[in-house]
Amino acid sequence: MPKFFVDPSQIFDDQIAIIGDDAKHLALSLRMRKGDQIQISDGHKTDYDCIITSIDPLMVKCDILTSGPCESEPILKIRVFQCLPKGDKMEYIIQKAVELGAAEIIPVNSSRCIAKPPIRSKNGVDKKLERWNRIAYEAAEQSRRGIIPKVLDYIDYDDAIRMCSNDFMRFICYEDESHMNLRDYISSKQNASTTNLVVSFFIGPEGGFSTDEIERAKIANIPAVSLGKRILRTETASSFVLSVISYLTEFTDK
Repeated sequence: MPKFFVDPSQIFDDQIAIIGDDAKHLALSLRMRKGDQIQISDGHKTDYDCIITSIDPLMVKCDILTSGPCESEPILKIRVFQCLPKGDKMEYIIQKAVELGAAEIIPVNSSRCIAKPPIRSKNGVDKKLERWNRIAYEAAEQSRRGIIPKVLDYIDYDDAIRMCSNDFMRFICYEDESHMNLRDYISSKQNASTTNLVVSFFIGPEGGFSTDEIERAKIANIPAVSLGKRILRTETASSFVLSVISYLTEFTDK
């Protein structure tokens, strides 16, 4: 069953209206018809199973059959601080991070980034950031998320450290760390009693983090963790971390 997002203002009692590109996609690309069933999310973790009552490229109207909390959202709010990679790797990273449960992706400009921060147009609109958020939106629909994860504006490394200073779990992935691995760090936090369920982690660019950056993170109480015996590419690392978090928090006995 296809899934789409709407703004809560498009939900009227027992009916929902889909407009814009999603209406066009339903009518022209998917060729759905009156009587077909779809799933709709309000972007705030509530899902609606619906039946199409009228359809055209401008608007699709649906009746709500049932509604309930989205079952695909992680308990944790996970934020990926991804140092800017070369080329179009960021698009892949965003897509997979959304599929694997990230709530926010924050591009970071660190000392070893080869890629330069996106350049804004004269009217202040960042076209690359718009594209990244469109990729996140489409990945959220495909993976049946209950929210639309956001790609935030890029920030410098030190600002990123300050941004996650109060998060429940926060760590930086570092290939030369020998004392703490990802599994042990997450497991050490699982029995903690807290209402702050935000997890933030840092992934370096192609050249990794400098020793100075690792020290600055440690001073800010952001520990370094190892991802194992193999060195992962920057476009692979966040997917690995998100998969481990998912396994340890969703698929194992507490």
